[in-house]
Amino acid sequence: MRILLSNDDGYFAPGLALLAESLAGLGEITVVAPERDRSGASNSLTLDRPLTVRRSANGFLFVNGTPTDCVHLAVTGLLEHLPDIVVSGINLGANMGDDTIYSGTVAAATEGFLLGIPSIAVSLHGKEGGHYATAARVARELVERFRCEPLRQPMLLNVNVPDIEYRRVAGHRGYAPRQAAQGGAGHQGGHAAQPDRVLDRRGRRRAGRRPGHRLSRGRIRPRVGHAAADRPHAPAADRHGAGLARDEAAMSLAPERGIGMTSQRARDRMVARLREQGVRDGLVLEAMRAVPRHLFVDEALASRAYEDSALPIGFEQTISRPLAVARMLEVARDGRDLDRVLEIGTGCGYGAAVLARIARQVYSVERIAPLLERARANLRSLRIGNLRLAHGDGNRGLPEAAPFDAIVVAAAAPQVPPALHEQLARGGRLVIPVGVDSQELTLIERTASGLRETRLDAVRFVPLRSGKG
Repeated sequence: MRILLSNDDGYFAPGLALLAESLAGLGEITVVAPERDRSGASNSLTLDRPLTVRRSANGFLFVNGTPTDCVHLAVTGLLEHLPDIVVSGINLGANMGDDTIYSGTVAAATEGFLLGIPSIAVSLHGKEGGHYATAARVARELVERFRCEPLRQPMLLNVNVPDIEYRRVAGHRGYAPRQAAQGGAGHQGGHAAQPDRVLDRRGRRRAGRRPGHRLSRGRIRPRVGHAAADRPHAPAADRHGAGLARDEAAMSLAPERGIGMTSQRARDRMVARLREQGVRDGLVLEAMRAVPRHLFVDEALASRAYEDSALPIGFEQTISRPLAVARMLEVARDGRDLDRVLEIGTGCGYGAAVLARIARQVYSVERIAPLLERARANLRSLRIGNLRLAHGDGNRGLPEAAPFDAIVVAAAAPQVPPALHEQLARGGRLVIPVGVDSQELTLIERTASGLRETRLDAVRFVPLRSGKG
């Protein structure tokens, strides 16, 4: 059994050490916790700076982020395998009523639940901290129960244990966090539990959701090392008497490799999701796996790069969601070997980079000059030799390089531009979103008898505009 532990009091908190000790015999324990006290952080993610992961002398990993960051980093990149359960705590002070909205302890468990993993938040109801062992024992019993009777779907438990001897605990009672009344404030430890309520709604997967989130695309090197004992938040010695080591070992990664939510494992999960969503073309899937999407978005959004969502890239444009890219390329290729391909709407350059892995020669046209320069910068480190970028009006295509085996348009046109029809080779396929308020992905095929049009999926793209900017 794989168990992921976190908290909001910091990796040096006594409740976390006792929790790890109590659960040690039940399976493989991994601790990823904040580097300092992040009580009240709620379910928030760090978007404005890179995160650093370090290892303390007792083996705990700690992150310069929120409890939510810690769980998300662990699940989406640090761990080789998904944990079977996430346990957060042991928090000193109850988390009930309004507190559940702000609590970092509950937030860490919530993040696990939202990532599709059964999760438990454990808090000690009191401020003296005299009976951490009671809470640790209750946590162990709950994990043991889960191990013996695995759930069919993810669940989230918020467990508040009275600060008394274990023999005086009458039993376990479930408590479901509820929405605070408007204007309500948190009152740590000041509410009575609601009996017989367990939060158990179906979990939803968020590939790096927020995606993500937080990691540098490589401009600042992510590091995994040892904590320095002279950090302001570090205790003189940990609970077991081992001081934190002063030496640091840094691990640098090339930007295209990434770490955490931008790692190869994140791309692998994206490809697995695309398969589940019906993409079958192995060459397209391998191209999607190979191209590091996080290099093509703003650094603050890099950790969201492998979500199935469109992300802003500036100039009122977006990078298309992975499913849209994969679906369009699968339709355009149709199992064929592609010679010349034209892309309309270079954007940040991601689609062109993927296309370059499935076609012999790729041409890509972008009307917005500053965006085209950004695409060039994004593509530079990948050293793609079979890709040519051009500044122009996508409605005109690229007649000097025609005809094309496939044309892929990454913006929606009110109707198919005639120039694109003309630049399609015999047997060629044009894939374009068509429509204004209601858009449909449309396939145009040039056959021996003429053009054939097929309407495919409902989609949503930015509009295809005329002219150059």
